[in-house]
Amino acid sequence: MESLAQTMSVEAIAAIKAKRLAMKRHDKDAAANAKRLQREKQRQVDEHQVNVCKRAMERERQHRPFEDKLLGEKELPGVLRTLALVYDVHTRRLLSKNYAGPAEASDPEELPEVPVVPPQRNPPANDFSSRYNRYDQEKFLKGKEAFGINPLGTNLTKKKFAKELGKVSSKIGKETSKAIAKGTDKEIAKGTSQEATANVPSSSHRHSTGEKARRRSTNDHRPIIVVPAALTSLITLHNVKQLLQEMRFVSVDQVRKLGFQSAEEVVLERHVQGQLVRYRVIDNVKRLKAEEWQRVAAVFALGPQWQFKGWPHSGDPAPIFHEVCAFHLHFKDTAPSKELSNLPVHMLALPQHERHLDCGILKEFWKKLDHHIAVRAKQFAFMKQK
Repeated sequence: MESLAQTMSVEAIAAIKAKRLAMKRHDKDAAANAKRLQREKQRQVDEHQVNVCKRAMERERQHRPFEDKLLGEKELPGVLRTLALVYDVHTRRLLSKNYAGPAEASDPEELPEVPVVPPQRNPPANDFSSRYNRYDQEKFLKGKEAFGINPLGTNLTKKKFAKELGKVSSKIGKETSKAIAKGTDKEIAKGTSQEATANVPSSSHRHSTGEKARRRSTNDHRPIIVVPAALTSLITLHNVKQLLQEMRFVSVDQVRKLGFQSAEEVVLERHVQGQLVRYRVIDNVKRLKAEEWQRVAAVFALGPQWQFKGWPHSGDPAPIFHEVCAFHLHFKDTAPSKELSNLPVHMLALPQHERHLDCGILKEFWKKLDHHIAVRAKQFAFMKQK
């Protein structure tokens, strides 16, 4: 195997080396030119972006409140500075004219200088003390009632009624004393009979009162929710408002310690599709009339069957739960009642201590109840009546 010096001449080897160096130099120059072009292109892009931002900032409209527009607080300092500079220039010209020689002072071409009065910023015309004040109306209502409202008028009718009642009682007392003084038993009996007839309502009045009560019961548009009366239940009339309206669990013992007295019924208010809907909550179904059973929408089952004593279907929970939406409230740590395991009851499992989870669980109650009412739209059509 022969070496390169034996096969090629020295001139050919030098030419090859020169060619390789020229190619390397050309590659370096090409790379440098590419970088330079890239930097130039990037600079042009940056300059274009800067010009665009400048034009946008020049065309941007600065936000000014309405009061600033009226008072001109943003432009006024600049105007004052400009006028102050002008005033200084004129002042210097006047001073230079006074100290100048007689030739310059008698120059006919110069016009007489008019002294410029520096502008003074006047206070804004809008005096905030002259704004409307609701208490200033008392200055214009001397001896008059504001808007025709008499603040002392709430007790006038009571005082008038008390005076009339005192007059009537004093008159009856005088007549009775006169009758006793004369010794006439007939007048005494007559006076007492008149008082009795006046105090006892007439049959027509009793009839009208009963008619109003009957109409009120028939025109009641509130669905009924039945809760257990036992204090061992997690929900009773004591805490039903906190549970179903405020969406937070408060135990019955805590509510009773606060001095809450149980009533015959509780009214819950809830907004459904933009309308205020009221629900009547009771714990004793013996007060329900025959026509009110159709308005029973939900019941909270405690477990034992004696809870449904006095209900339709002889107190059998199975057919009752097919007509009424049934719920069972219990803690997650405790198992639900075994007597409700094979019945269509919605279980609501509340946490023992995590009160922030109550709202999501109690929303399921209203979701199930709304579905139950929507499915039986004909039965609960009274809710849409006014």
